[in-house]
Amino acid sequence: MNSSLLRTVGGIVFLFGFLPGGVSGQETRMPAVTAAKASLDLTKAITKKELVGDRRFALKGWKGDLKEAYITDLAGNDIASVLAPKTEAGVVTLAQPMRPFIIKPKTPQLITLNANADTVLPGGLVLALSPAPDGGGPTRAIWFRLFCFVSPQPVPWNEGDANYVTQVKFTVRPTEGSPASVNLPSPVTVSLEFEGMVARDVPDFVIDQAGLEHQKVIELHFRPSTPQPKLKVRSTLSDSDLAIDALPRLELRPARTDFLGFGLETLPITVARVLPDGAPSLSAAQVAVDVEVQGSARREGAEEVVIPAGAARAEFVLRSSGLGKVVVRATVGALTASTGINQRFPFGPLIAALLGGALGGWCRRWVKGARQRSAMRHVTEGVVVGAVAFVAGVLGVGYLHLPAAIVATEAGAFLSGVLCGFVGVTVLSAITARGTGGTH
Repeated sequence: MNSSLLRTVGGIVFLFGFLPGGVSGQETRMPAVTAAKASLDLTKAITKKELVGDRRFALKGWKGDLKEAYITDLAGNDIASVLAPKTEAGVVTLAQPMRPFIIKPKTPQLITLNANADTVLPGGLVLALSPAPDGGGPTRAIWFRLFCFVSPQPVPWNEGDANYVTQVKFTVRPTEGSPASVNLPSPVTVSLEFEGMVARDVPDFVIDQAGLEHQKVIELHFRPSTPQPKLKVRSTLSDSDLAIDALPRLELRPARTDFLGFGLETLPITVARVLPDGAPSLSAAQVAVDVEVQGSARREGAEEVVIPAGAARAEFVLRSSGLGKVVVRATVGALTASTGINQRFPFGPLIAALLGGALGGWCRRWVKGARQRSAMRHVTEGVVVGAVAFVAGVLGVGYLHLPAAIVATEAGAFLSGVLCGFVGVTVLSAITARGTGGTH
């Protein structure tokens, strides 16, 4: 087959195979043999017989070493030896095939995303089009490239989701100025993997056509586990690692998620500035923390909450008041964090304190000289003393000087009730005995 005939076949395949409706925009039928061959070409490797003679064309838009590039047909067959790429006078040239091919780096490249515009990923699908059916004139290389845009970027923390959340948008676009009738020859499959982050799985997806109207939008939910998390994009056109930047965040860390209501207990809360991967974000200077409490509880102390210079955290104390949920919100500059804390009725500790007081009062009956008929009165007195001792203990003014955190537990309340009930009933009996001159 001579070169003139090859040029003619090449022109027909490109102009009528990839330009729907032909040059005039009207329907143009390809011969049955040619059409069948074109459909089979997508699953077979490009051979030297499918080159436009000995013609070569300049591949504008490729950056990088050709030795580090994969050159394949749409079925994934390596055709580098057929296209024989080389650099001539600083320009990459290849033998001109009659079908599209893909060129991309062998090693995935680390890409820093553009914060204000789409970022083009390396590699792409190439159509080498001749302007005339006979293959004459200069050959024009049309690229189909994969573009990526992450918004917002850097990625903010979503407190409700407990993750960093952003949208990743993928679009396939042809070379600027390409004819509107040139369609993407083959769908592009994209797979996402993660490095240095824990993220929700994203199913593989396909981009069928080029253009903004066929853009794929992926919502990415993740938590970094290293200072530089990466989104690994593996696709038909490009293999790239996208560096994802995230903002520092603020965390509120209460010692517990609930505490005793009615002012019976305090709760320490730590506010911390952390980097995206959870490491402390040390302050270069002293930083004030604005604390807001929504609910009946209140922050103890009038002094301002401050994160010292060279530190990453500060602590304040919350005193309960009433019952129900309390929302605590902290703000440092543009960073905010909130947490919900429940003020609960002290059913367990209070019942334990009453039982302990009753037992302590009952034990008074074994004191030498005690009247057995006064046992029930002592039990009642023990219950009253146990209740008072419990309230005093959680407020930190208990006779036994037990830590309030211990008294607020069922076991601690029972212990304080027994001891205070016994001692209290003994004291009351002594006072009564003095007044009546007898033993009770």
